Amino acid sequence: IFSCCLAPGAVNANGSAIPTVSGAYFRHRSRSGLNRVLGSSRTLMSAAGEGTGVSVCYITVPNAEEADKLAGKLVESKLAACVNVIPGVQSVYTWQGKVEKDNELLLMVKTRTELTDKLSIFVKQHHPYDVPEVICTGITAGLPEYLDWVKETTADP
Repeated sequence: IFSCCLAPGAVNANGSAIPTVSGAYFRHRSRSGLNRVLGSSRTLMSAAGEGTGVSVCYITVPNAEEADKLAGKLVESKLAACVNVIPGVQSVYTWQGKVEKDNELLLMVKTRTELTDKLSIFVKQHHPYDVPEVICTGITAGLPEYLDWVKETTADP
């Protein structure tokens, strides 16, 4: 679990000031539950608005089997560095003139921005829906090491 506190003057939900260390700090809770503060002298987040070359794409799927299959194919093909499978999504939409309501899973896919067109085509070819939901947006800020890992792990465009 990652948490980040940036910018002096940040406030919590109660309106109280959140203290910062040298203006910014980043805390990582490892899987073992230990907390440690990572160096505060290094820039921890890329500046918002500059663009990072990394995007996140959202794809809905009908069930866990399809989620596992598509997620695996996206990572194996290097179109995605990481796919989070999020259960418990309820979708309400109009299809062929009728309002539908389905329980689905949401795939949150991290990839290079330059790969989003290839990723969309790949999903269309491997998805059980006639018109799968594939929506992508650029990530404007993030931990540089993570963003670098996404770029290093995915295919060259």
